[in-house]
Amino acid sequence: MNTLNHEEENQASSKLSSFMYLFLLGFALITLLAACGLSDDKESHVHTVGSETWETTESADQLPQFLDNHTELTASLYGHAVEHSHLLGELPCYCGCMDGTDMDEPHDSLRRCYLAEMPGDDGSVTWTDHSTTCGICKQEMELVIEMADKGSSLDEIKQAIDQQFKH
Repeated sequence: MNTLNHEEENQASSKLSSFMYLFLLGFALITLLAACGLSDDKESHVHTVGSETWETTESADQLPQFLDNHTELTASLYGHAVEHSHLLGELPCYCGCMDGTDMDEPHDSLRRCYLAEMPGDDGSVTWTDHSTTCGICKQEMELVIEMADKGSSLDEIKQAIDQQFKH
């Protein structure tokens, strides 16, 4: 009789172990599936680089979602960044970003204040939120847009920016 109880206990213990194994396996599978479901989607990828938020959109026509928290003027300026990127890439920014910080790499031009990476082969654009809170970047961009729309040359735009912002 004692042997029969011992066998029943072993079977019960084995069933419990199997149940726990299946439970843990199921939990791990659900966790894995949930993590994969939360992975970066191509449409809008957001990550932090230094103090900046970078967001990748599918195209230059799709502005980053971080602009939802900013003024229409700011969104409008970002809307011109790709269109005027050939000019922005040749112009300095005088907000101090070109010096870099302990946390951020130096920017190489005014373009980098709006675009972290130029459109890729697939047309995607990586934007930076740097200019959303920088008045100098915005003022420089307004001047670029105004002067470019009037037909000013790159040299004329650079001279105007230097006169107004270089101290």
